[in-house]
Amino acid sequence: MQGSTPVDCEVLNVIQGAGIWPDCEDKTQLLQAINTLISGGGSGGGNTVIIGSEIGTVSAFAMPTAPEGWLVCDGSAVSRTDYADLFATIGTLWGDGDQVSTFTLPDLRGEFVRGFDNGRGVDEGRVFASSQTDEFKSHDHTLVDPIVYINVGGGSDPSVWNVDVPNTTKSRTTEVSGGLETRPRNVAMTYAIKAFYPTAPSGQ
Repeated sequence: MQGSTPVDCEVLNVIQGAGIWPDCEDKTQLLQAINTLISGGGSGGGNTVIIGSEIGTVSAFAMPTAPEGWLVCDGSAVSRTDYADLFATIGTLWGDGDQVSTFTLPDLRGEFVRGFDNGRGVDEGRVFASSQTDEFKSHDHTLVDPIVYINVGGGSDPSVWNVDVPNTTKSRTTEVSGGLETRPRNVAMTYAIKAFYPTAPSGQ
């Protein structure tokens, strides 16, 4: 069966990639094909369409728990067998668990994510998957003192009766202010990592 438009051809490719013979009377075949491909089925071989996020993708979600197929990035140690595809993707980059049967997920609770420098020189010396503590860029503040008048008093030499001290620049420590950390405006969401593809419901 051939499609008459590019869109028809794309739909046919998806359906056939899932191992389903196209039937013009069955309006549910595209949904069936998508569910089959998500669950890892199909007969498309190297041409099988990959639907959804890749294993190892990290995404933010607008709810406190992760959806099916995802694990919250909370630093947990999880099974190397149960999550074999994820283990094959990230290995022990974020921790080796018990070093035998588990590996560690990234812990992104309360963290900002920064793009890996990878030799650019903006974040020099950074190792992939490493974390940084909070820090201010090195700087100082300049304070200028006003003219100071010194009244010596009680002396007999008028040349030292009033002395003008010129403006001076010096380093000083200012009063402590602010909170517990330096941060931009932000909102709290849940970071999760794609760990597996859910199995399509039976009958679909």
